[in-house]
Amino acid sequence: MIIRQERPTDYNEVYELVKKSFATSTNEGEWDYLNEVRKKDTFIPELSLVTENEDGKLIGQIVLYKTNITTSDNVYTELLLSPISVHPDFFRKGIARTMMMEAFRIAKSMKYTSVFLCGGPEFYHKFGFKPSYEYGIFHIADKTKKAEWCMALELIPGALANKAGTINIQ
Repeated sequence: MIIRQERPTDYNEVYELVKKSFATSTNEGEWDYLNEVRKKDTFIPELSLVTENEDGKLIGQIVLYKTNITTSDNVYTELLLSPISVHPDFFRKGIARTMMMEAFRIAKSMKYTSVFLCGGPEFYHKFGFKPSYEYGIFHIADKTKKAEWCMALELIPGALANKAGTINIQ
């Protein structure tokens, strides 16, 4: 298994991979979402990764891109993970975990300190993600201030201290 930076020549294969990965999900359109992410100025090519199996077939992808935490007196740029995909034939083989660890390693080397996402807590808690409200950071659409689906992971311990505010993850 090889994890490497995604190349433009991978885009069509990645599109099909994401489509297969989310085939049974309620997140319809996730495959189109990734194409839109690549067009934004928040896209970071070094944090758009793919995983190849020994035959050179793409079996996984992950992308982290910039997002902002808005506080009462500042705006902090951190990262958003969305999407992460694994080909259904390779589910439950540690590929998602391996891709996250590599993406987080690169992100830390680029001086990013935390990662946010919207997703299923039952999946992401095992990777260390916590509800962002535990850090005093609330999704802009969360009227309850208790959204379990908006999560954060500190790449550097204490990175989210004193950054209470809102985040608009789309």
